[in-house]
Amino acid sequence: MSCRSISSPLLAGLIFLAGCSSPPVRAPFPLAHGQNIPEFTLNGRVAVRHGNDGFSGHLYWRHAYKNDELRLLSPLGQTVAAIQRGSAGVVLEVSGVRHEASNTADLTERVLGWRLPLEGMQYWVQGRASPEDGAEIVRDEPGNVVRLSQQGWEIEYRDYRLQEGVALPYRLVMRGADMELKLAVDEWGLP
Repeated sequence: MSCRSISSPLLAGLIFLAGCSSPPVRAPFPLAHGQNIPEFTLNGRVAVRHGNDGFSGHLYWRHAYKNDELRLLSPLGQTVAAIQRGSAGVVLEVSGVRHEASNTADLTERVLGWRLPLEGMQYWVQGRASPEDGAEIVRDEPGNVVRLSQQGWEIEYRDYRLQEGVALPYRLVMRGADMELKLAVDEWGLP
């Protein structure tokens, strides 16, 4: 049958029906909360507010089992702070001055004035609770974590996207002890 043999009323009816069809329903993403991603890289934008102080810029994070390299960068891309965490402890370098401690939260509080809970955050950015402590978790209808409370922190998840078969958070807000940290992920790198 050629296009010329379709009558105009039939064509009009098909166009009408196509316009009335509902948009496709998206299936829920596979959940990342049950799967630990032991290694990842994360590039994004971060905004920290602690009392009247604040910081906004970029974040680069390379995480491997028990090892982390994290850089906070100015909006123009200069390194403001570099954090290295390993089995021997944590090193934070700011303006060429090296500071050391046994954990990230205490060190960042001492040097930067606010606590970065890196030990829990490695799980929270994946949309899952740390296995170290109990947590309260709220999920949406498809099963994605939308709110997680753990270690004195409240984490709110605002956007998930599918990355290599896993649903990963792309926007989240962490609140705890007079501090708010907003993270917008630009790029995930998975092994």
